[in-house]
Amino acid sequence: MDIPTSDEEAQSTSDAPIDGQEKNARTATRAPSIIVGIVAAVVVALSVFYLLRPEPLLVQGEVDATRLDIAARVDGRVKEIPVGRGQDVPAKAVLVKIDNPETVAKFEQMRAAMAVAEAQLANVLVGTRVEVIAARKAELERAQAALVLAQKSFDRTNTLTQQGNAPQARLDQMTDALHESERAVDQAKSAYDQAVNGYTKEERAIAKANVEKANADIQSVQSIIDQLVVYAPVASQIYQRNVEPGEYVRRACHSSP
Repeated sequence: MDIPTSDEEAQSTSDAPIDGQEKNARTATRAPSIIVGIVAAVVVALSVFYLLRPEPLLVQGEVDATRLDIAARVDGRVKEIPVGRGQDVPAKAVLVKIDNPETVAKFEQMRAAMAVAEAQLANVLVGTRVEVIAARKAELERAQAALVLAQKSFDRTNTLTQQGNAPQARLDQMTDALHESERAVDQAKSAYDQAVNGYTKEERAIAKANVEKANADIQSVQSIIDQLVVYAPVASQIYQRNVEPGEYVRRACHSSP
């Protein structure tokens, strides 16, 4: 068996640290190379991406914009303009609100007239009430009693006049009173017959015509009230405002484009 000497042990011990230093040096030299390689790969990948991506389509030309001039269709004072210049608005958006108190008051009058016409038509269609018929009959009876009395007064005065005991003027007065009583009986009898028989066909037609006329008047005024609010006909952008709140506008005056 060979036994190493002390010189050989010292040589092997000194070689081990030298090998470790060489490995660390090689590792430190590779790190920058790896980083450079990664950066180069990223640059190449980005270059390929930008070279192969599709180019955007560029079109040159002109676009025509349609201008709409919106005008007020009724007279009145501008109450509100809820939009401003440059604002995008959808179709049917409110552009201008106009105030016209006279038209609103007229509309309320038409509605009241409509209610009266409808009440009259309902009364005609229902017919005369029992209470009304009884009142008409009582009036006829009073008129007939007055006629009987007037006839007796006339006969007595006529006899006295023929005998020379009454002046002719008195007879003339009794004659006029008799004729007036006869006319009163005729009127009372006509009113009673109308109450019993109800309204005629012509009267019903007149009542219906009054309702239709009242309804037509309401529709006419309603069409004006509907125009107190100006709407956008299509989706668009407000280009210019020619009026401001508080100003008075007339029909066909441009209010907002």
